Amino acid sequence: MAESDAAPAVPDQDHLVARLFFRAAFPVMKIVIAEDPAMARSFAKVKARVRMCYLEGGVWEGVTLVFDEGRLDIVEELLEGPDITLSFKSVGKMNQMLRGGANLPAIKGLGKPGLLIKVLMLLMSLKLMMPSARPKDPERRRLKIKLALSMITTALSQYNKAGVEVMREWTSRQPDRVYQFTVEPVEETRIAVWLRVKAGNTKAGRGIYTRRSPFVHFRFLSVDGAMAVLLKDVGFVEGVERGCVSVEGSPEYAAQLNDHMAILQGMLT
Repeated sequence: MAESDAAPAVPDQDHLVARLFFRAAFPVMKIVIAEDPAMARSFAKVKARVRMCYLEGGVWEGVTLVFDEGRLDIVEELLEGPDITLSFKSVGKMNQMLRGGANLPAIKGLGKPGLLIKVLMLLMSLKLMMPSARPKDPERRRLKIKLALSMITTALSQYNKAGVEVMREWTSRQPDRVYQFTVEPVEETRIAVWLRVKAGNTKAGRGIYTRRSPFVHFRFLSVDGAMAVLLKDVGFVEGVERGCVSVEGSPEYAAQLNDHMAILQGMLT
């Protein structure tokens, strides 16, 4: 599903973080359902609507997770007839919970405990992207990297679409460039994502971008190499020197994009 293009006035920090969670982090739950066998089985027959919302000036705002027998859509409005509602007294409290904090929502829908447990487990799967998550199982390590790269490229685009000045200034001076990320061997890892920047506009997607050659290609040479760099066990430059990642293309713009990625990782974790 394509990310939303809406670009209102620059939101404050809390609302910007919420936007990034809704539009960049939540969509990776689709990958979890598709590629985690236990989650796939759990949601295979689920048809339900789950609201996540926060109180804003006396009005409830948020999103609805729409489950339809293995399919998940994130709708940026509070749809009628929810099976479960998770609500917070403020956007800040919701953000704290999504970052792994102890703030718990008020819950409506306790009469459907099976569904509630499934939804909470799915939300908890986002913690796999946290720096503290260091799975030993090879498949969980692969999934962590796929989720993290999918989330961060979409978050970069949403950061720009939100009108954040530093990002808008960076994207506006670029004609038409593709930043590709892969984890080798791609045929086995199935990890490839991209960010396209064109005269101030951005779009993120999954797979190998085929319509033009990448301006910068971040090629992680293995899942373990990607883990070392993304978890900052090694610095980016050291990661290049150690053979964890190679950078093909402009080193200047690669470093600049890496700086923006670090800012976003700090906001969401």
